[in-house]
Amino acid sequence: MKKFTLFLVLILIGISSTEAQTNPKERTVTVSGAAPLEKTIEKYRIKATLSMDQVYYADTRMENLEQLKKQYFTALKENGVDVSKFEEKEMEYFSLGYQRDGTVLYYETNSKEIAMKLVKTNLQGVQLQFQVKQHVSSEKNKAALELALKDAMKNANSLCKAINTSVGEIISISSNQYHNEDWTSYYTDYQEQFTVNVVYQMK
Repeated sequence: MKKFTLFLVLILIGISSTEAQTNPKERTVTVSGAAPLEKTIEKYRIKATLSMDQVYYADTRMENLEQLKKQYFTALKENGVDVSKFEEKEMEYFSLGYQRDGTVLYYETNSKEIAMKLVKTNLQGVQLQFQVKQHVSSEKNKAALELALKDAMKNANSLCKAINTSVGEIISISSNQYHNEDWTSYYTDYQEQFTVNVVYQMK
C-alpha cells in the first residue's frame, strides 16, 4: 500500500512538472496611448450673479437689486436677448455668503450668437460665468480610439525593442470614454484626450 501511494505521488509530481514546462509564466508589457477627442457643443449656459456687494461703493446711484436687475435686462434687450428665458435661483446666491442683496440668473441657449451677446453684456455688479454642455459622437469616439490604439502600439514597440523582444496580441484593454453630460466651464485652449491602457503579450 505504501509503495502504491509513493508511486501515485511521483506521478502527480511528474504531471505538475510537465504543466509548469508547457505553461511558462506569460511576459507582458503595459502601455497607454492617447489621441485628441473632438467634442461638439450642444448648448450654452450663462450664469449671471447680480450682487449689490459689487456696486455698493462703486455706484451710489444704484440703490437696490431691482434697479440693478432692470439696468441689466435693459442692456440685454437692446442687444436682442429675450430676458424672459432667464431662470432665477435666489437661494443659490445667499448660499454663497454674500453680505448684501443679490440673485443668480441662468440663461440656456442653443445659439452661440445669443450666448456671446450675454457674455459681452457686462455691467458693474454683474459677474458672468460661461458654461457649455458637450457631446462626443460615436464616429468621433471610434476615430479617437483607433488613434489611441496606434499610439499605444507605438509605445509598446519602443519598450519591447529596448529589451530585444516584440509585441504580441492584446491581453486586455481599458479606456476613459467621455461620458460627461454635466455643464462645464468653457476653455478654448483645453484639448480633451481619449486615453487607453493596453496590456500586450511579449514574444
